[in-house]
Amino acid sequence: MKIFTRVLTATALVFAAAHAQDASSSGAGTVTTADTSSSGTTTSTTTGSSSSDFMSTLTATTNADSYHMKPVHVVQARVQSDEPLWNAESKRFGSKYYDTAEEQFIGLMDTVNTASVEGALMYVQAEGINYNSRSPEEQCTRKNEMTYVVFYEFAIAQTNETLALYQDTADQNEYGPMLPMDSGRCTPTSEDGSNAVFPTACYYFNGDDGQPNVGPFVGGELKTTDPRAPYPNNVWYSFPNSCPLEAWGDKTEECRASTRHGLCDMGVMPDGIECTFNYRVLGYLLIDDLVGITSMTSNTTGEKYANFTEFCEDGGVEFKADVETGEWEEGIEFWNDPQDEDANAARAQKLVEAYNAIVSGEATTGLSADTVANFLPLPSVESLRAENPACYYNVKKCNSASGCVRELYGQTCTVCNSTSTDCETPPSDWTFPELEKAVGDNGNTGTASADGSTVVGSSSGEDATSSESGSNGVGASFSMASAAITTALVALSAIALN
Repeated sequence: MKIFTRVLTATALVFAAAHAQDASSSGAGTVTTADTSSSGTTTSTTTGSSSSDFMSTLTATTNADSYHMKPVHVVQARVQSDEPLWNAESKRFGSKYYDTAEEQFIGLMDTVNTASVEGALMYVQAEGINYNSRSPEEQCTRKNEMTYVVFYEFAIAQTNETLALYQDTADQNEYGPMLPMDSGRCTPTSEDGSNAVFPTACYYFNGDDGQPNVGPFVGGELKTTDPRAPYPNNVWYSFPNSCPLEAWGDKTEECRASTRHGLCDMGVMPDGIECTFNYRVLGYLLIDDLVGITSMTSNTTGEKYANFTEFCEDGGVEFKADVETGEWEEGIEFWNDPQDEDANAARAQKLVEAYNAIVSGEATTGLSADTVANFLPLPSVESLRAENPACYYNVKKCNSASGCVRELYGQTCTVCNSTSTDCETPPSDWTFPELEKAVGDNGNTGTASADGSTVVGSSSGEDATSSESGSNGVGASFSMASAAITTALVALSAIALN
């Protein structure tokens, strides 16, 4: 396997890690956009290529294997505190905490978590905006200073070993288990000084601790059970990169060079061997614009509010609900009926519509016109489905008489039944290959149930479920997974990685 030696500057890494640590400590309404009298800017045109050209911008590599997963084009989102930085040289957005285009590119997706477009607001609603969950001194700052919802498009190709291990048990077809990630590494299940214990599946990325070398698989898991914010189709994802057991500030050149890379080099198509994903930021929006705060008039100044803090300090309440149950008390119209799935699904649609309105110049935003000029529209679900490979080629379970259909922005391969539509079935001359599992130095081939809640060395066998870790939804605590992802979806993501 070719090793890509990509090193971030020590200064940038240390700064990013320190900043991340600081940040982590620190009926459905309609989207109301500010009118032309507000302090924001309105754009009338957009530049750049359409987002549908992303896959064609990536250069494919060749290999001698008879089979590998065909790359899939998907769109996901992240809630961030830091605004992505546009780099005129690379003509893409990256992390503002690095100097060169390559460093900025790596820094934004260096072992982090994301969410489905349909569920991106779940984290904001459940964890970030409830006045009752913050002290009076902190009420006028959202948790982790969340400010933006950023849209990403990815090309993903898993390793053959990933498909072989998880093809019969995957929560999300084409994916491994979702693993919580924090500060650029897998979130430890326990830690004593410099000794950290990680979920078993984290050791699969590089065959550490005698485990099989499955490779840096992208993980995915459905998360729809939080009563505070039940969002349909809310999926969380994990994207491991090089040196995934070390935090950003501890990722040495030697560690990066000796481990496999999830993130491909800029402009390279993932092949499931050298790397498993590539990405591009489409654009982003301000949460304040989305929920309508910047269209409201201040009771004090008579002007439009500039941001949430100004609105809050003027006596405004964005969202107030019972911390445990999510039962609504008061707030702005956008967040009405927070425990209603239909209302939450409508909110997710408002998010998409609000972003597209900014890109098309139909909405006013607090973002600069120069920034918005670099945004790209979201591709439609239909265009993604038409572009992507048939599920039966990548997913063993889709090789049935009913077949599968790709759905939503995440392009999930859903197994069809007799009443499903738009399903693709395998041709008569196609047979899904028998894929070999990786074998570890300890002689085992891995455990398909090993996830963010499973650790090595239990009394019950190779793996044990720990209630102290993140959850894959198999007998583990959802609240612990939510807490672990909290930093990943925002503090990490917004900060240096995002």
